[in-house]
Amino acid sequence: MSKFWGYLGGTITRPQLTFRNLLNDPNRLLQGFGAVLLIGVLYTLTVIGLAVVGAEITTPAWVSIPASEYYFREIFFAIPVYFMVWILAAGIVQIVSKAFGGQGSFEGTFAVLGLALTLPSFVTWIPETIGTVLMLFGLMSQKEWLDIVARPGFWQVFAAAYQFVAVAWFLLLFPIAVAVAQKIRWWPSAIVGILTVAIAGFVIFIFIR
Repeated sequence: MSKFWGYLGGTITRPQLTFRNLLNDPNRLLQGFGAVLLIGVLYTLTVIGLAVVGAEITTPAWVSIPASEYYFREIFFAIPVYFMVWILAAGIVQIVSKAFGGQGSFEGTFAVLGLALTLPSFVTWIPETIGTVLMLFGLMSQKEWLDIVARPGFWQVFAAAYQFVAVAWFLLLFPIAVAVAQKIRWWPSAIVGILTVAIAGFVIFIFIR
C-alpha cells in the first residue's frame, strides 16, 4: 500500500522517474487500477452528496437524463466511465504511437496512464467536494455556491483557474507517460498525448458533471 501512495506522490514530484519505476513493477496493472478506482470512488462519493442535497447539473447533459435526476444516476456510472476512459486512452496511445515508432506494450501504457489520468482529476475533485460538503451541512445552498463563483472577483477567477490547472496537468502528464511507456521522443509523444487528452477529455465531459 505504501508503494501505491509513493507512485501517486511521485507522479506529482517526479513523473518521468515514477512512470519508469512503475513500468518495472510486476504489479504495475494493479497500481494503475488502484489509482483509477480511487478517483472513481471519490467522485462517486461527491456525486452521492450532490444527489442527497438535490443539486442539479449546471451544464446541459449530453445524455437523456433530467437535470434533477442526473446526480442520482451518475452514482451508478461514474466509476465505469473512468475505467472506460482509461481503456480508451491506452488504446489510442498504443495505436497512434506505432506511427512514430512506439515500442511499448499495452500493459505498460495502460499502467502509467492510470496515474496520468488520476492525479489531475484531484484538482477538480477537491474544490467540487468542498462545495458539496458545505451544502450537505446546510452552510450553503447550491444557488449561493453558484452565485459566489459567478460573481466577478477572486472566486470566479479561482473557479476558472483550477479547471485550467487540471487541463494543463493532463497535457503535461500524458506526453510524459507516452514518452516513457512507448520509448519515443518528446515531440511525437506530445502529439500523441495531446490527441489522447482531447479525446478522453471529451468523453469525460459527456458523462461527468
